[in-house]
Amino acid sequence: MKTIRLWLIATTLPVLVTAQTARTEIEECPDLAAGKYLAYHAPEVRLTPAPRGYRPFYISTFARHGSRYLTKEHKYTRPLSVLHAADEAGVLSDDGRRAMAVIESLAEMAEGRYGELTPKGAHQHEQLIERMVETYPAVFADGARIDARSTYKTRAFLSMAAACAHLKGMRPGITLTMDASQHDAYYMKYKNPAYEAMHLANADSVYRAADSAYVHPARLMSRLFTDTAYIAANIDGVQMMQDLFELHGISQSSYDAPGLGFLFDDDELYDLWQRNNFEWYYEKGPSPLSGGHMYYLECNLLSNFVTMADEAIASGIHGATLRYGHDTNLAPLAALMGIDSLQVRIRDWQRIADTYRTYRIIPMCGNVQVIFYKRKNDSDIIVKVLLNEREASLPVASDILPYYHWADVRRLWIQTAEAISLPATDGDE
Repeated sequence: MKTIRLWLIATTLPVLVTAQTARTEIEECPDLAAGKYLAYHAPEVRLTPAPRGYRPFYISTFARHGSRYLTKEHKYTRPLSVLHAADEAGVLSDDGRRAMAVIESLAEMAEGRYGELTPKGAHQHEQLIERMVETYPAVFADGARIDARSTYKTRAFLSMAAACAHLKGMRPGITLTMDASQHDAYYMKYKNPAYEAMHLANADSVYRAADSAYVHPARLMSRLFTDTAYIAANIDGVQMMQDLFELHGISQSSYDAPGLGFLFDDDELYDLWQRNNFEWYYEKGPSPLSGGHMYYLECNLLSNFVTMADEAIASGIHGATLRYGHDTNLAPLAALMGIDSLQVRIRDWQRIADTYRTYRIIPMCGNVQVIFYKRKNDSDIIVKVLLNEREASLPVASDILPYYHWADVRRLWIQTAEAISLPATDGDE
């Protein structure tokens, strides 16, 4: 029933008007198996109009950077070296040679740009801000004050730059400021190694169990290599399969890049996605195996949403706060906000996808938007929360769903942040 409720409230992808399992979704759209590497696409959904008389005046967002290359050179060279060695040994199959050619192409595109934004990633953010302007023109009307911040990572900064340059071109009458600094890391990219060490102490054994449950490389290895004795002596099948799956996912990040979808059957795509989904649920979500609330680490970011909203409301000026960061912040932020049942703790690994699916939460260019509305001669401010431009639910009573009274949401978020106690870090001293 949780899945049914989620889809009815969120009104997400138009083809998914009934509750569908993650497996069905991935079978119908295999690109979803990429999870965090899914290239962002604007949803074709109809947003619920605001109650009569209410007009948008402020937007507060957090967006992941757009599509990028893989972050490390070895993510390309490690599987390539395995395939090259097998080719030299004369045991590489036709599919193995095809995979090798695909990876060589992906590696060439990424050379010297590891972890950087792709042109497709920049375009995603241009399109995202354009849709925001078209949907909420009053927020970006002349005189609007737009404050944009990013982490100091190049891919986040360039995502902000792409969006803001496009925004200024569309709306030259706005006042726009941008910043990318370590100064904002305490909320934009907060880290607490002590908290993670406390709750992820068993990560190695947990991931060995996850690999055993979800990664089954025998069929794929026999498809890539022609000699079973060579496979047994030279190939780490689990690592190779995961490397190839990651490369297949990242191929969505560039226009016209070749992929490796021909290597995987439906069961493998779904299981490998489950392995990645489990990792995110464990490290950034409400998994009982990691204490149930790894998302507490975004309490500073949640508090910043409240602080900036208070300032915007008090100023009486229309505008937006735009934040550009990373999936490692977006996933826990969405959970901490209380969006779409993302705080549900599930012990049965096969049920995690009932409420937690990475492709819904952290695709490339993934984003949370909080839209603020008011009406003349009324102090009541209401908000709507969007996760990846789809209406989201919150654990707050409301008589105007999918809108909420800001006073109620503000109270929830303040109480949530104030109730969190984390170990001190060097920056706290």
